[in-house]
Amino acid sequence: MVDRGGTLPALIVRVDLDGGTVQVRSLSAETPPDRSLELWFVGANAAPRSLGLVTDPAARLPVPAALRASAEGATLAVSVEPKGGSPTGAPTGPVVYSGKLLRE
Repeated sequence: MVDRGGTLPALIVRVDLDGGTVQVRSLSAETPPDRSLELWFVGANAAPRSLGLVTDPAARLPVPAALRASAEGATLAVSVEPKGGSPTGAPTGPVVYSGKLLRE
């Protein structure tokens, strides 16, 4: 994922659809003080679904089976949220990183 300026990658996101997990490694992502970064799965013509907070680079977040089935053409996005994540279940802050889900 790159920032809105499109320069260097801010995050590397690895998605294991067979295992149902996603791992996020920060390269240059910055979390504002008293805020959290939240990872979102955005399927084609679907509302964003939270995959969890971008915190520990070794952590693996679960990808629900329903989302794995619609992974083709999906986008992953990271938004700035209040500490602990979105209070509404939808992104409330600006999207600071995004990228298309690509198969290797």
